[in-house]
Amino acid sequence: MNNHFRYKNLFIFSSLQFIGNIEEYFVHHTEKLVVHIIMPRTNNKYNIVRLYSKGKLVNEKEMWSTQNIFLYYGSWYLQHLYIIFHYFRREEKFYVMSFMPLNFFFGSLQKIFRPQMQFVFFIADFCPAKTISIILFERVKKYYHDHLLYACYLSDILNKIMNGKVVKTKNRKTVMWGVKPKAIRRSANGEKFELLFVGLIKDSQGLEFFYEFLHHNKNCHINILGVCDEVLYAKHQKIIAKYNIREQVYFPNKFFSDTEVVEVSKKCHAGIALYDIGKKHMTYYTEPGKVKFYAELGLPIIMSNVSATAVYVEKFHAGEIVKRDMQSIITAIKKIKKNYASYIAGLKIFNKYFYYENYYRDKFSFLE
Repeated sequence: MNNHFRYKNLFIFSSLQFIGNIEEYFVHHTEKLVVHIIMPRTNNKYNIVRLYSKGKLVNEKEMWSTQNIFLYYGSWYLQHLYIIFHYFRREEKFYVMSFMPLNFFFGSLQKIFRPQMQFVFFIADFCPAKTISIILFERVKKYYHDHLLYACYLSDILNKIMNGKVVKTKNRKTVMWGVKPKAIRRSANGEKFELLFVGLIKDSQGLEFFYEFLHHNKNCHINILGVCDEVLYAKHQKIIAKYNIREQVYFPNKFFSDTEVVEVSKKCHAGIALYDIGKKHMTYYTEPGKVKFYAELGLPIIMSNVSATAVYVEKFHAGEIVKRDMQSIITAIKKIKKNYASYIAGLKIFNKYFYYENYYRDKFSFLE
């Protein structure tokens, strides 16, 4: 086996949005890699399956999907079965790395037909809500976690929830998102200050508050590169009109590729993530991918004090940790504009620490 390829056969899940360069990393280092890209249910019509062989894309096909919640997850599971039976032979040893317990349903039956298959549960979130459906879902997650040999956790908090303490063994460990810095030139000179927001639009991300902030700070602008359903989009448009800030907000409510995001980011000076804080919010338990993406783009980070990422942003001076109030954000922007070079230097240290090639090689050694 070529030493360049650390891994033999892998089946992973990915996204067209930033997800820690997982796909790119495994493409470069896996002999045979199958990637199932699950599109968000909002405005979704298809998923994607990609087959790579020794670092090259061999085949890509669209797989039917829908916005109907039952058919959405039903088609997801059927596509999972199709992939393990179509792309992997009975005698092949391969790993299936998934963040959704759905893929482990009837795992013993799956392994009758693919006995060399091993599951890896990559636990990326936790929902603190106490509805019956959420309680059942979390119990299912815990059941599969306790019965699978391999597990990764996107944060130490998730690690502790699932194990009662933070564990760091060969087969179970915390794996945060890795970063791959992009070479982009920019400057924070001038009066106009452009901010970037990337990702799926939800109610817990502080955009409504930031619209009010923009109303009082006409020299600031925001570029919102993400999608939401039509009801939520209409709500945002109503608030934008209320504050008379339409000229300060770019929000087309459409999907942007990484290449398109990079182009928009060239005119931006910082990335923003004003998440709700506290244990009743999901972001408390996990790591928001958009923050690492801002770091990759070379954008100083303005974020709430939420998740383990904030600790590293502060430690490496890669941005400012803010409260959701006017003065806190104004102070953060002033600091970044005044000392822009020092934040860029901090981002370089941050990115070196989480550089995906070195970081993942250590964390995913159990797959070799």
